[in-house]
Amino acid sequence: MPVRWRDEANTYRGHAAHCLNLSRDVADLRRRLALLEMAQVWLDLADQAEKNAATDLVYETPQPPA
Repeated sequence: MPVRWRDEANTYRGHAAHCLNLSRDVADLRRRLALLEMAQVWLDLADQAEKNAATDLVYETPQPPA
């Protein structure tokens, strides 16, 4: 996995862990649920970053019509 994607995936996982840690100290159930949902989104982004690292898709800008 290229370093850039690995760094992004690790950053996203760190954000997820932070949300989980915050959720442990929140008494309001709606706020706790919001933090848990944010953690899940960060984990989904980490998974997507890892998948992107395995993709060799290259976009080439089309030439304008002559």
